Amino acid sequence: MTRTAGGSLKNRIATKAKAAGMDPASIRPVADGTNKVLGFALEVGMVAALLFWGFKQESPWHLILGLGVPAVVVVFWGAFMAPRSERRLSPDLVRWLALGLFLAAALALLTVGSTALGIVMLVLAAANFAASLILRS
Repeated sequence: MTRTAGGSLKNRIATKAKAAGMDPASIRPVADGTNKVLGFALEVGMVAALLFWGFKQESPWHLILGLGVPAVVVVFWGAFMAPRSERRLSPDLVRWLALGLFLAAALALLTVGSTALGIVMLVLAAANFAASLILRS
C-alpha cells in the first residue's frame, strides 16, 4: 500500500465516503463484487482476444494458434487460478498472473490492429489490478 502525505489510499477513500454520508464498511462488499465482475469480464475478453489474434495469423498457423493458445490458457486458468481449484496458487500470485495474461491479451489485440479494444483491455486490466490491491485484506 502506498503512503502519501494525506495517509493511505484506504483511509482517504474511507474519509471521502464518510463525508458523503456513506458507511465505508457498506462500500467494500459492493466494490469487491464489482471488481470480481470486471475480472470475469476480463477473463472472457482475454479468451476472445486470444482467439481473434490466433485466427488473424497466416495459414496454417491460424488454426493452431486460434484454438491452441486459448485452450492452453483456459486449462491453465482452470487448474491453477480458478477460485475453486484444488491446486489454486496464492492470491498474490494469481493477481499478478491474471494481470500478465490480461496484458498479453491486450498486446495481442494491439498487434493485429485492434487498437481501441487493446487500449480498453489495458485500462480495464490496470483498474482491476489496482482495485484488487486496494481491496485485499
